[in-house]
Amino acid sequence: EIYKEVGLPEAVVERFDVRSMTGTHGIGHTRMATESAVTTLGAHPFSTGADQCLVHNGSLSNHNNVRRELVREGMKFETENDTEVAAAYLSNRMAHGKKLGEALEGTLSDLDGFYTFVVGTKNGFGVVRDPIACKPAVMAETEQYVAFGSEYRALANLPGIENAKVWEPEPATVYFWEH
Repeated sequence: EIYKEVGLPEAVVERFDVRSMTGTHGIGHTRMATESAVTTLGAHPFSTGADQCLVHNGSLSNHNNVRRELVREGMKFETENDTEVAAAYLSNRMAHGKKLGEALEGTLSDLDGFYTFVVGTKNGFGVVRDPIACKPAVMAETEQYVAFGSEYRALANLPGIENAKVWEPEPATVYFWEH
């Protein structure tokens, strides 16, 4: 399920009663809109395929060209947001038989710009950063969880963080975890 809203994280958590939710993974994003409207429709995460969602930090310079190509292939869009284009790109590749990791590998050659993508699927989630790794990113991994944030302070209060393996994901490297 995808829950989207404009507002402070605490208000969104309360509105959707996130603390009572159960599951194997979740993706949240606090967005600073730079090129598109601050609306619920424009909020992250974006989903353009079954059991898939994407959040994105960055900017894609060729999203209009990629959008046109995807429209020719039958993809539909609700916004002008470049993140929706990235989500549609992945949905399209996965609809053509690619696994999430393979689709994320394709972003490195097909999508121009600076970005970090975090993508959730029914079975897990993946992370990829552009080849220059312009946007900040940090990962934490324990026996109980894998967590991602743009900065360490987003992870600092997680249980067991003091014993977690904490690292910065490498540029142009796909990471994927399945449950």
